[in-house]
Amino acid sequence: MKTIRIPALKKLTNPAELSQYGATYFQCSGLPIPPAYLQSTSNRVYGIYYNRQMIGGFILGKGATLRTLEVFAQPDARQRLYQELGVTSECTEITCFWIAPQFRRNTMLNTFVWLCLGFTLSRFGAPNVIFGTCSASLAKLYSTTPKAILIHQDRMNGKNTFIFRGDRQVSVRAFADILRHKWARLIQIQSRRISAA
Repeated sequence: MKTIRIPALKKLTNPAELSQYGATYFQCSGLPIPPAYLQSTSNRVYGIYYNRQMIGGFILGKGATLRTLEVFAQPDARQRLYQELGVTSECTEITCFWIAPQFRRNTMLNTFVWLCLGFTLSRFGAPNVIFGTCSASLAKLYSTTPKAILIHQDRMNGKNTFIFRGDRQVSVRAFADILRHKWARLIQIQSRRISAA
């Protein structure tokens, strides 16, 4: 009888899991995560597991200093962005979001990761949400919903960077929009394959 494998969401707290998260994220993105950020009690680190393997995850971060701005904006732009965002304690940043390359085309697992992000954000997020990326394809995906507002575009370490914001409730609905877009694209691809066969 075939074993049914179900993905799982887990909040990571012990040093070994956090270290694994940081190392795997670095392999996927090329961006290091400072140990102090991973271990900060104000941040919530989540791993997605499938068949006992960590295949993705994200961090819901809070603090006076926002990693999103520090990593994706040049120093001369950061002060303006902090002023625009106002009180950072009222912000949750979605950072260090990743899905292992071998699972990115697995629609079910991909959907599960996005649903987990929406669920945790709705439960633990502050009223304002900020997130960034150095992936042009991910920025394009975020831009498919008007609920994600691009507030800054920059270039860091030879890569184009994008910073978005929204409010928590709107951001959760934005993830639903993103999932709808991804599913519509999948159906379109499958239709083309059937037509070509």
